[in-house]
Amino acid sequence: MTSAQPIHPVRLRPPFFQSGEQAALLRYLDADFIARFQQDVQQRRFEEPQFGQWISEDTRASDRHPVLRLPTHRAFHVVCCEVICERFGRPPLDPARITSAGFVIRRRRGGGEQAWVLEQGEALGWQAASDAGRDPDLDRRLCANGVLHARANRATYSGEQTHPLHVLTSHDEQGQRHTLLFGYVPLGGFYYERQEDTLFDPDSRQQVEQFAARSLPWPFGYRDGSPAWTAEHSWLIQRGVPSSGCFEWLRLLVQRYHLGEAGRDDNQALEQLGEDIWFYRDWLLPHHVQYGGFHEQMRDQFKPARRFSLTQYLRDCFARGADNPLVPWISRQEDAADRAGGLERLASLEPLPQADGDGELNLSLRLSAADAEDLRHQLGQRFRRQTLTQAREIPLPKFTQGAGDLYQILPFVRAKNDQGKEQIHWADRACRSLQFRVAAPFDPEASRPSLIPMPGLKDLKRGLAKGASILTPGDTFDLINGLNLKKGASEDVVGSGPKFGIQWICSFSLPVITLVAMILLMIMISLLNIVFFWLPWVRICLPFPKIDK
Repeated sequence: MTSAQPIHPVRLRPPFFQSGEQAALLRYLDADFIARFQQDVQQRRFEEPQFGQWISEDTRASDRHPVLRLPTHRAFHVVCCEVICERFGRPPLDPARITSAGFVIRRRRGGGEQAWVLEQGEALGWQAASDAGRDPDLDRRLCANGVLHARANRATYSGEQTHPLHVLTSHDEQGQRHTLLFGYVPLGGFYYERQEDTLFDPDSRQQVEQFAARSLPWPFGYRDGSPAWTAEHSWLIQRGVPSSGCFEWLRLLVQRYHLGEAGRDDNQALEQLGEDIWFYRDWLLPHHVQYGGFHEQMRDQFKPARRFSLTQYLRDCFARGADNPLVPWISRQEDAADRAGGLERLASLEPLPQADGDGELNLSLRLSAADAEDLRHQLGQRFRRQTLTQAREIPLPKFTQGAGDLYQILPFVRAKNDQGKEQIHWADRACRSLQFRVAAPFDPEASRPSLIPMPGLKDLKRGLAKGASILTPGDTFDLINGLNLKKGASEDVVGSGPKFGIQWICSFSLPVITLVAMILLMIMISLLNIVFFWLPWVRICLPFPKIDK
């Protein structure tokens, strides 16, 4: 006996209280929605808004599909269908025959249908769905013909993700019995994408990589195109003073990639390339070599003037930890560029600092055309690796809000046939739920009012400050306690008060915190309104009668 040879025909159809051919989708606005649903069915309260009126409320004017709100919007959805025996009279299926029931959520995009797939309990994301009517559980498929038996120690689930449906026996107005299946529709979830080839949109990825390549000037990037190589391109640092392009390059290496910092395995290729880029003592070189170009054939002439490599210099700087001399040096150059109106208008940069922070560097750095080509390639590779690494760590939402993202619920039931063997029965296409969209967490049209009572002014100076308590380490407390807030927004704010070095616990009044937060919010809304012009969409203030409850 196989699952393809039905003995006891079973069919899923809409519940008896639902008009049409689709499974019912209900919305509740309170957390006790399961008990509410059961009471509504037993007491036949089918005219309530949750049984259909909500669909028109949650359908946007620009779209004919309802937008389902999330639990964060304090909205909860229930799917319900009815299961019958497909024979004369269509009697309800005996609940004793049901071994399990559930539903899957399919995504419809680009004319195709996708299923949310798990492997060993880990989400793989949306993949092409099969219409073969097989069991979504891969392990149960092998047991369908009775040759293999279910394991006692069940393995981690693999297959299309399912959600449970529960059995509810009910009667209609004529007293006829119905076997209903109902379940909560979860609209959350996320996954980590592991397949690099499908992680990014190809066009967007190419656009971003081209932008990254143009973010640096030649010879480190393609902001200025790719001009012919000249001797001046080799002179990156002269007696410790870098060119403006070299400064941007060093800033990228230090701030974005932390090149030279211990434990950065992703920087291995760049560090290896930096081992062949040297700082030289120019005064040890002949005059015509000092002011000439630099290419591969001249490396031997420069060997006597070598001091240390770029990688070694960066390692020595990062070895000082928080006292890395390059960090304040970069900050000073940025401040000077801001005062000058841009880096290109800055007459000259400061010399690089010594790796130990004691004095200035008096060395020069040369780059060959071959080095520059390798450097551009490795910078591109490093950027790709960094974006991939970061994307793998970002939890991607299960339900997205693209223009073509539609979702639909497909119920199924597993029931014993006349020989006591389990068979799975899927709802046909007519008995699926209506197609819907899923709201974003911050969708303003999906949000519902939340009441936050504000304190009265008389509450601000009453009682002890025992609301929010913050446990503060000694060094952090010494910094905060030494702030001289009367100096305004300047470097003088950081004072030099007494250093206790002990842990403190600070308690704040909740009424004061609430009022301060509201005042700061109103100030920031007004300030940023000159940029966004958003006041008509930000705040609505109405006179409101006192609630006598």
